[in-house]
Amino acid sequence: MFEIQSNHSFIKNHQSLLEVDFDLKTIEARKIALEIINEGIKAADPKKAIHDSIKLVKSEIKFSNGSNFLLSDISRLFVIGAGKATAMMAEALEKILGQHIHAGQINVPENSVKQKLNLKNIQYNIAGHPLVTSGTISGTKKIIEMIDELSSSDLVICLISGGGSALLELPVEGITLEDLSELFHILTEVGATIHELNTIRKHISQVKGGKLAQLIQPAKVISLVISDVIGDTLDTIASGPTAPDLTSWHTTEQIINKYGIMHKLPLSVQQVVKEGLTREINETLKPDNSTFANVENIIIASNTKSCNAMKEYANQKKYSPIIISTEISGEAREVGKEFAEKAKRMDNNSVLIAGGETTVTIQGNGLGGRNQELALAASQIIAGKKRIVIASLGSDGIDGPTDAAGALVDGYTALSGSKMKLEIDDFLNNNDSFNFLKQTNNLIFTGPTGTNVMDFIVVVKSMKKKS
Repeated sequence: MFEIQSNHSFIKNHQSLLEVDFDLKTIEARKIALEIINEGIKAADPKKAIHDSIKLVKSEIKFSNGSNFLLSDISRLFVIGAGKATAMMAEALEKILGQHIHAGQINVPENSVKQKLNLKNIQYNIAGHPLVTSGTISGTKKIIEMIDELSSSDLVICLISGGGSALLELPVEGITLEDLSELFHILTEVGATIHELNTIRKHISQVKGGKLAQLIQPAKVISLVISDVIGDTLDTIASGPTAPDLTSWHTTEQIINKYGIMHKLPLSVQQVVKEGLTREINETLKPDNSTFANVENIIIASNTKSCNAMKEYANQKKYSPIIISTEISGEAREVGKEFAEKAKRMDNNSVLIAGGETTVTIQGNGLGGRNQELALAASQIIAGKKRIVIASLGSDGIDGPTDAAGALVDGYTALSGSKMKLEIDDFLNNNDSFNFLKQTNNLIFTGPTGTNVMDFIVVVKSMKKKS
């Protein structure tokens, strides 16, 4: 059985964050905030998520959603997938199913393979992220070749995680890798949202928008999914290779017209959109498509699951926790201020937990990330307040173009900065949260965690000292 040791800390500088000359109750709040966040990361660990979602009991494969398969009923078992956490998912799955896996093929980014993966039956291919590369295309072709001509008694387990939109791709015939790169550049340059980008991606792809599930037919498909999106919408995670899609060619046209970019698009993309609108190229798969009678998508790790794990841990530590939301969005510094105001009104011995993903409007040329900016803005509001701690962290361990995962602030943060002649407003205006928080010993370092379920915000108010 797989188990992360109960005392294992993903936070590398855990001890130094507690070696501070503050009042004991603030230090206690810092300690519990770090422990709670650690539980959130632990709950999203890909290997733990796999081991919690699938069991091999004697001669039966049992999934966490209640689906069971007798090994004697399965002709061949295949494993496919793509994503930033998929390498770790595959290693965990192979430990469980081992020799029962007939063959496997996954696409993973280079930075998820620090050393040779411990895989025997599942092959892995290095693919690109955030841009599609030739490795992505060749790896996706290998996946498609492997699932060609399956039977109704075959089972395919698909491992999907964030980053899959770039790591799993085969464009429709006529569109080249260079065309895809140009399209991505044009859409990001005009400020298209990730939803708009993925809508277009799905329609010019042979594997997105449920099309991978269709290629697998008539075999049964079980997708084990780690969600990195707000709301855990299956059609958004990795552009929904095994999920139905509610957008259409008409939606694609509307997005292109909204930004007035049709004439800028590669000619091949223009042609494919035209053929899609005239139904010469098929739509993405809709919910009523018969394919989905043979498909099950199981979310095995998500921001919600992590927030629930953090709440449970806070309860065990005799705190009163509340999950505010798992769909936090908006400007990072404004969200930070909102949580700081909530912190001032909190009851003693209580914890606020939230998740989501904020954004930063860059105005300066400093260094930082959305979690660091959120925390720094919050520190202004709680300046001088004892027993209150606010932590914000990216679950992947990477916050912006820095080596920090996020930050932990309290009533001493702004005061420490003032003693060093550091003005918070100056650092916020320059989007330079990293350098302020580094000097005040408020950064959290985890290194890459191997997972991504967006960001965590934890607010702790400890009990008053007994008189």
